[in-house]
Amino acid sequence: MIWTIFIGCATNNTTAFPDDDGVATQTTTVTDTSKHNNPGQTQTPSGLSESPDPGMPVFPDVIDTLTISARTGQGEEDGTDDNTLSVCLSDTDCFTMNLAEIDDFRVGQTDVYMFNGINIPRSDVDRVEIRSTSGADRWVPSCIEMTFDGEPVYCEDSLGMWFGEGVDEIESWTDPKGLHRNCETCFDSPLTHGPLMGGTEPDTLRLWTRTHATTPVAMRLSDTDDINDGVIVDWLYAFPSEDFTGTLEVSELTPNTQYLYRIEIDGVVVSDTHSVKTAPAIDVPEPFSFSFGSCAKDEEQPIFGVIESMAPDLFFFVGDNHYGNTDQIDALRWFYRFSRSRPQRASLLSHTPTLAVWDDHDFTGNNTDGTELGKIFALQGFEEYWANPSYGTQDILGVFSVYEYGDVDFFLLDDRFYRGFADSVLGAQQTEWLMTALSESDATFRFLISGSQWTAEGSTDSWAAFPQARSDLFAHLAELNMGGVVLLSGDIHRSEFRLLPREGAYDLPELTSSPLATWTNACPTSDELIGCYGDGISFVRVDVDTTLTDPELIATLFDVNGVERVSWTIKRSQLQ
Repeated sequence: MIWTIFIGCATNNTTAFPDDDGVATQTTTVTDTSKHNNPGQTQTPSGLSESPDPGMPVFPDVIDTLTISARTGQGEEDGTDDNTLSVCLSDTDCFTMNLAEIDDFRVGQTDVYMFNGINIPRSDVDRVEIRSTSGADRWVPSCIEMTFDGEPVYCEDSLGMWFGEGVDEIESWTDPKGLHRNCETCFDSPLTHGPLMGGTEPDTLRLWTRTHATTPVAMRLSDTDDINDGVIVDWLYAFPSEDFTGTLEVSELTPNTQYLYRIEIDGVVVSDTHSVKTAPAIDVPEPFSFSFGSCAKDEEQPIFGVIESMAPDLFFFVGDNHYGNTDQIDALRWFYRFSRSRPQRASLLSHTPTLAVWDDHDFTGNNTDGTELGKIFALQGFEEYWANPSYGTQDILGVFSVYEYGDVDFFLLDDRFYRGFADSVLGAQQTEWLMTALSESDATFRFLISGSQWTAEGSTDSWAAFPQARSDLFAHLAELNMGGVVLLSGDIHRSEFRLLPREGAYDLPELTSSPLATWTNACPTSDELIGCYGDGISFVRVDVDTTLTDPELIATLFDVNGVERVSWTIKRSQLQ
């Protein structure tokens, strides 16, 4: 068997709670009011169907959910870490702004506080008052915004008073104008985060957004080179129950075709015009490229600009996509908003179809497993902030799915929700699902994506900790005569190419990409290693060409400067 390897080139280029066997046994029904499909569509000359606005929902007379967005001033000493701050709607109805496990009220930062089940009649609201107690550390707000059940009811950005207990500081302030809107939002735009292009299909585009309130969000799409030729193809009214996130979707498109889109809110353009391409038709060979990576913690994340400059057709996050290390839903949402605010990252995701799995740090915490009680909130946050085509199955919760792109299949695996059940990483139910999905796949290449490494030389927080489950999976691949299997992973804070030995079957390539934006580990010594880079942040790009007589993929490891560090060519004939 011949492997082509190149190293060292310096080229600048809550829905349900599962039981231990993974089946949902207790279900809470949630009515999805954030998405409106419109069967009565009109056809345009270009062939795109225009979708009518379903209209603003009717908001209740009794407030169930109060959302407060508070922006701290830009002054060097405007932030606080020791002041207890509340917003009051009456003399007794006060709500303390505090995000558990988050350093909130930082300079220039907008924080979001959500209070559910408050059951206050709107007629009882007689003020907007800010109260400060234990104010040894001064806080200076620049903007306060509120919604009642998603309806914008208050926004004031002419603040700047000092809250605290010191000289020239106040402990209470009541807005003399009461409920009013002097501004639209405390965020820079009513489109607070996004857009993010989710996993595309041959006839479908998915576009994720987050807004500041329940407001009409529209996706305008064009199949010409002028966005003004386009039509509005879908509408979204997002609600506080999903942190004002949601996914716009349009179907009946043409495979492998370039489209232009932009986002409009209440008739105003709020995004740039972006170009995106639908996926190739299923089972049709098509050259394409994808990049992937894991472990993005730092405030500065310049590597996403390098990835974008190379224009991959797809991008995969393979875990530790943020470092929340929490099972609190408000804190998880804060970390998602933080990660989506990184400018180079946001730019890449706005037009590059993106899918994700998780690992421990964006699950509930370091080295956590399926016994974590807060995992249902981790799943809630994940589903709110990504736009994968699907998550789990109707009967089995999780973030796993199969994504088909041309004649290549990507198996996105959930390595946390069931870890430890059935002495495995995936749990019995997900393992059975994977075996069935693999047996039904006739793809040229099959990529198995796990946040944790596959190698038997991995850490105690990898597949190496479950040797029997790993051995059984590899043996089952051999029993199925499953060709074209390539393993992807992240987690370890260095990037590696490995060849994992198997008895009686071809050795399995493993491509590990880590980290995108955090500290790094040095490379080890191993007979499995084809190449390794541990001297800085990095990512892996894979160029796939299934149109060749002997289809191939070329995996290339790049550093933050776009310098090629390792390249590995793998022929399909070597994987059978």
